[in-house]
Amino acid sequence: MCGIAALFNKENASMSVVEALFAEQHRGQDSCGVVSSTGKNLYSCFGLGLVRETFKEENLKPLQGNLAIGHVRYPTQGPVSILNCQPSIFEWEGKKIFAVASNGDLTNLPELSQEIKSENIPIEGSNDAEVISKYIGLQLKVKNKNIVDSIFSFIEKASGAYSAVLLMEDAIYAFRDPWAFRPMCFGEKDGTVAIVSESVALDILRIPLKGEIEAGSVYKISKEGFVKFDKRVEKPLRHCIFEHIYFSRPDSIVFKESVYEVRREIGIKLAKSDDVEADVVVPVPDSSNYIALAYAEVKGIPFSFALVRNHYVGRTFIAPEQITRDESVRVKFNPLPQFLKGKRIVLVDDSIVRGTTIKKLTKMLKENGANEVHLRIGSPPIRYSCYYGIDTPNRENLIASKMEVEEVRKFIGADTLKYLSIEDLRKCVKDPSSYCYACFNGDYPAGEKKHPSLVSK
Repeated sequence: MCGIAALFNKENASMSVVEALFAEQHRGQDSCGVVSSTGKNLYSCFGLGLVRETFKEENLKPLQGNLAIGHVRYPTQGPVSILNCQPSIFEWEGKKIFAVASNGDLTNLPELSQEIKSENIPIEGSNDAEVISKYIGLQLKVKNKNIVDSIFSFIEKASGAYSAVLLMEDAIYAFRDPWAFRPMCFGEKDGTVAIVSESVALDILRIPLKGEIEAGSVYKISKEGFVKFDKRVEKPLRHCIFEHIYFSRPDSIVFKESVYEVRREIGIKLAKSDDVEADVVVPVPDSSNYIALAYAEVKGIPFSFALVRNHYVGRTFIAPEQITRDESVRVKFNPLPQFLKGKRIVLVDDSIVRGTTIKKLTKMLKENGANEVHLRIGSPPIRYSCYYGIDTPNRENLIASKMEVEEVRKFIGADTLKYLSIEDLRKCVKDPSSYCYACFNGDYPAGEKKHPSLVSK
């Protein structure tokens, strides 16, 4: 999972892109980058770690121009390194031609990579954006196509998920996979156009949300205006339902729906099908906060933030190494002193992926005096891998793929365990047929491969 941002016709555009990336920091915390343009030259800055650590005043000054794109990275393809930072810059004969930032995962990376290398264009890193930029660059410089046809050639050949922006010296292009797996929206105000992963980034820029970048389409933003080119590949929409469950911020509009409202509906559905008796409802902060609050309201049970989160620790689900994830649990959460003693707790979380985090939290609650811990999960059991931008490439890492619900409950140590059903989850969104539920039921979009391979270094 990653976050992208692009600004056109904005003075010191790079500064505004950094602000947008800060609003999307939850989408990736391992590296970040910005590329800007003056209309004649491209300027870039990259760094490992958080946005605030990389983009200090002295780093922003060289990023001149009124056009810029940026990226925050959560690595699903390739290790954390400067070489794998985005945006990826395509150079030809010593000149920087354009830069690409993308959110998602390509499932046919090896095929695309091989076609690129067959034209003596090297693949230096191991990330999607480099393959996207060099495949488009191959069409542009070797096949002598124009930039729009070059992007469409990529769309016609690529499989998987990508919501991408491409910066040239005098224009920005936006394009999205035909399934529209990952979110991508745009806003406009007084001639300034912004393209971002989540609407919350538009809010921080004070730019009104206008709509979504349409699936399978190419948009050009230049002095001539905002131009959409007709799509050439038609497929049914398959938005990632996990954006609503976990990844996106609750104050965002994603896939034309309020994330907050979807999470409230999840909590309501969980509560209406539950007869457990308890003293207090406790969320695992932060993505389950509104699920738990709605649950508590429906059940008439007091709600409490009895687990206090240290917000200076990153998101444990997207930590790339298991040892990092396990260590983070200990320093990320701490229970309120004496509060849990003798209480029956309904512990609400958005999902169970590997089971390690929630097991530690359940143990923590009981060690601090909770008599009972009843675990309620705002999604169905995750039994299948996602190959479109979420870090679950191996089914063997998914606890629900190898254990039934009762076995999971025993492993975690909860007194009871209940998941939201797929049927109820579908009722929480306006157009359930437009979403992908493959991680729950294994029903992958037709024609999509089920396992990506890394690009060879």
